Parts: sequence; C-alpha cells; structure tokens
Amino acid sequence: MKQLAAGVLMASMCAAAAAQPGQVCELGGRTVQLTDPASTAGKSGLLRCKDAATGRVLRESTYDGGQEFGLVRAFHPDGKLRRAAYRAEPGGERAVVEFSARGQLTFLRCADKPLLAPAADDRQLCGFQKTPSTVELFDDNGVLRSRLVYLNGRRQRAESLYDNGKVASVEETSGKQRIERQFSSAGVKRSESVSLLLDRGRSVRQRTLEYSERGWLVREQRWDANGDPLRDDTYYTQNGQPKYKQAFSGSGPERVVDIIEYFENGQRSAEGRFSAPVHAPLLPVGMHRRFNDRGTLVAEMNYDGKGRLLEERRWDDAGQLLRPDEPALAPSEAAGKPAAQ
Repeated sequence: MKQLAAGVLMASMCAAAAAQPGQVCELGGRTVQLTDPASTAGKSGLLRCKDAATGRVLRESTYDGGQEFGLVRAFHPDGKLRRAAYRAEPGGERAVVEFSARGQLTFLRCADKPLLAPAADDRQLCGFQKTPSTVELFDDNGVLRSRLVYLNGRRQRAESLYDNGKVASVEETSGKQRIERQFSSAGVKRSESVSLLLDRGRSVRQRTLEYSERGWLVREQRWDANGDPLRDDTYYTQNGQPKYKQAFSGSGPERVVDIIEYFENGQRSAEGRFSAPVHAPLLPVGMHRRFNDRGTLVAEMNYDGKGRLLEERRWDDAGQLLRPDEPALAPSEAAGKPAAQ
C-alpha cells in the first residue's frame, strides 16, 4: 500500500509540474513555458495556464523568485478541480488532494494543519475537527479502492480493496504500534505484522504471522525492542502441527537458541541448543537428540562450547544401543535386512 501511494504521489507531482499539451501559461502577465526552467527563473506573480482552445483555466499558482509556493490548483478540462497542493520550503508539497473527472477523491495527503482551503476542505478530510474522519478513495473508473481514517492530520487506518470489494490489506496505527494485515481475494488473512514505532520515522518489527490459503498459521516470528529475534516457529500447512521451533535467550556472546523439530504427526524429530551471537553462525552446544516418528530416542550427540563433537550414541528403532561402528538403519532398511545366520 505504501509503494502504491508513493507511486501515485510521484506520478501526480510529475504531471502537475509539466505543462499539458494545448495549454498556454502566463506568469505575471508574461508567457512562460513550464517545461523550460529558464522561462520562470527569478520571476514572481500569479501563474495561470489555460486551454488554448477553450480558454478554461487548467492550472493556477503563485511564484516568488522563480519558486512556486502556497496553494497550487490544477483543473480538469471541464473546469472541475483535479488537484490541489500546498507548497512550502523546505520540503516541497505539504498537503495534496486529487479528484477524478467524476469528482471523486482519488488521493489524499494531509499536513499537520489544514492548508488546502478554499480549494478543498482538508480540515474535515484530515480529521482536524476533534473526531476521526473516514475518507474513501476511488479510481478513474469510479471503483472504490481504499478507505482511510485520519485524526489531526495523521493516518490512523488504511484499507485497500480488491476489484471484488473485499479487503486486500489493512494498516492501523495506535500510539507507538503499527499493525499491517494482508488478505486473499477470498477474504482469508494471509499475513500480519506488528511494528514498534520509534522517532524520526523509524520502526522495529516485533511480530509477523503468516497463514496458509486455508487460514492456518504456518509461521510466527518475534523480535525484541532492538530488532533481535526471540522466536521463529513454523507449522505444517496440511494440518497446522508444529514443524520447527526456535527460542532465543541470553545476550552478546552468551546468546543461544533452542531448536525443536517435529514430524508431521506431532512427534519430535530433533532437539538441541546452539550458540547464536547476533550476526554469527550457529554452533551446536551441549546435548542434541534425535527421535523416530514414534517418539523413540535414536541418537544423542554431545558438543563442547565451541561446537566440537565430544560423544555420540545411537539406538535402533527398537531402542537397542548400537555399537559405534554399527550403522543405524532406517526403518525401511531394517525391515528388509536378512536375519542373522
């Protein structure tokens, strides 16, 4: 949704800056070419661009020393407002509103105070009347594409919609938390992300959830306030049973992760601890165990603090301890092994 809004904004800015074919522009009573920066350099006064054929005003703004400032308005050929923006330095455009030829709102960007009157009522649109404002945005064909909720110029909630009218994504901001959700065109939630909002527009992920097409949870990840991982759990898409669980603890060089793997029937297949300093490779430490799909222990590996194997023991599927030089056979192999003579 962010990328879509940014793309729309950039396209709108470029379209507004360039003169449309068939229009004539005057600045301070003198003809200028908006496509030629030298034409407006150093000039001040009212800019007005008109359709050469009809004489209708297509663009109107104020220049000071060659720079456009304040309220900038652009119009559709029939005279209806197409775009209104407020420009100030530094930063350029502070607030923007755009309308389709049908007169429907297609884009909105709010400032920290109302700036677009009398061209548009951003006091109401942007929620500067003490209560949240819900705004609907349409495409050029009149199809509802998103719903936005603003309060005091800050976006509190944004929904984007599929062609069938179902919600495609939702972004909500409350206090220092932002929640983003994605949905399939059938209405099934496919992902959810929670972020901690910091100063200067920065954010840190706190949790992400991923879901299958049937709505089952297939992965959950969690991070601490510094953005370091705390948990990473995955699940089988066929039945929702746990598949792989990671739990981090400790800090600095003492940071470790405990990992458990599962068979699809819910039985553990392996478990062990790894040394896991941030940005360093995982190293096995301590006792690691492996199991068959009936929960029977089939192997133990003991590692020192540097990931070196100290001792290993293995059992067959019947629980019999194997000699160090005796290979452990898979259940299918063991079933086909000839009997001892």
